[in-house]
Amino acid sequence: MVGEAHGLYDRGMNKLPTLTSCVSALLVALLLGFAPAASAQAEQLPQPEEMDVTGEPPPRQVQNDENTVDWGPRKGIWRGEIELPDAKVLSFNFVVRFYRDEQKLPFWDIWLRNGVETLPAKLENNNPSYTITFPNTDARIEATINSTNTGLGGEYIYTRANSEGENVEYRLPFSAQVSDTRRFEWIESEDSDEDAEPAKLAERWSVTFDRRKGPAVAELQTLPDGINVYGTVMTPTGDDGHLAGTFQNGRLRLSRFTGGSGLLYDGTLEADGTLIGTFRSLAHHAEGFTASPDGDAALPNLFELTKWNDGIELADLSFSDTQGQEVNLSEIAPQGSPRLIYVMGTWCHNCADATRYLTSVYEQYHDQGLEIVGLAFESPKEFEEQALAVEKYIQSKEVPFQILVAGNRNKAEATERLGALDKVAAYPTVVFVDAAGNITGVHQGFVGPAAPTRHAQLRSEFTDRIESMLAGQ
Repeated sequence: MVGEAHGLYDRGMNKLPTLTSCVSALLVALLLGFAPAASAQAEQLPQPEEMDVTGEPPPRQVQNDENTVDWGPRKGIWRGEIELPDAKVLSFNFVVRFYRDEQKLPFWDIWLRNGVETLPAKLENNNPSYTITFPNTDARIEATINSTNTGLGGEYIYTRANSEGENVEYRLPFSAQVSDTRRFEWIESEDSDEDAEPAKLAERWSVTFDRRKGPAVAELQTLPDGINVYGTVMTPTGDDGHLAGTFQNGRLRLSRFTGGSGLLYDGTLEADGTLIGTFRSLAHHAEGFTASPDGDAALPNLFELTKWNDGIELADLSFSDTQGQEVNLSEIAPQGSPRLIYVMGTWCHNCADATRYLTSVYEQYHDQGLEIVGLAFESPKEFEEQALAVEKYIQSKEVPFQILVAGNRNKAEATERLGALDKVAAYPTVVFVDAAGNITGVHQGFVGPAAPTRHAQLRSEFTDRIESMLAGQ
């Protein structure tokens, strides 16, 4: 069976059986951006190097004896684990790299990896204690290193507002081990029938949650090794981003860790072909899910879920820029120019995907007259902190269009503050306004490149509407 064929990791010997070594080599190549030779099976599947990567580490510098040190975390691939309630473990991979600056002083950087997604983090080295921080979030890891510089242990710390709007600090146990390229620990098979055909994972699933409302669709891709899985789960409000994990002996585990957020799906394939398990968002949210294979599973039309309120004109809506100056939405574009009103938040990962996409849209169509304005609904309650978050966001993501400070992220408050939509049901939401100022469409949510087929469809729908507005149709 799979678990027996691939064996269990022997920390004492730091070795794996031959077949597992091959799988590990494949993962090392994927994580570091090198493509292995494609087999006939691999050629039929979209490979990670062909997918949309949201950021790559800088080119690896050549290391030599002159720029090595005998302290600090070892460079290479690590596997981190964050312990969650109910004995669940959020497992993820990261790459540690070592450099020397112009003064020959050593420094390290860290890149989180979620399948093909690459995200930067910063390591502060106060050997033997270390702090890992993540851009645009207050979350952090505080850890100490072991005597061989191969293991870290400590806490992952983040804050989350409760239902009363008060920030609650969570401290979760964290550990990490170098030279462990797997996403999750291997599962040893309990089935004695070595000739049994291993279960296969369907590519498309219809998903229901215990608490989240509305339909959900999972798109999953099993890599040629038959164990490692990439994919995402889509809902009418967005998607979970790049999930990565394993499917072994009937158990599916998928995770995504961005530094500021962490998701974990842990499910078991039942005899009838359904997946039943638990979804966790770090320590503050948990619910059950059930998934059934469904090649026709699809989201509803996201242009039909949120409506613009009759009688509301753009001239009725004004919001402050980051300097506190009021800006009327009727004045954000020259007379006769179409525009997009982008309801978003700097804290929102679906908005990060949408911002990246809308930046490309702006660069392509701005010279033809298209304008885009963002309305940011933020976590802090005070305007000054909201404005600071927006300024940092614009700078870090090099956003070419204006983003105004709209208010607090609470959806009920945002609906009241905006006043133009029947509800703010999702961040992001994009409103299409033609040259005459008429609302031609409202798109709820955003499915990003983690679901390449649905993302391509969304881009096509947006392009058609934008070009029609520019043509005056």
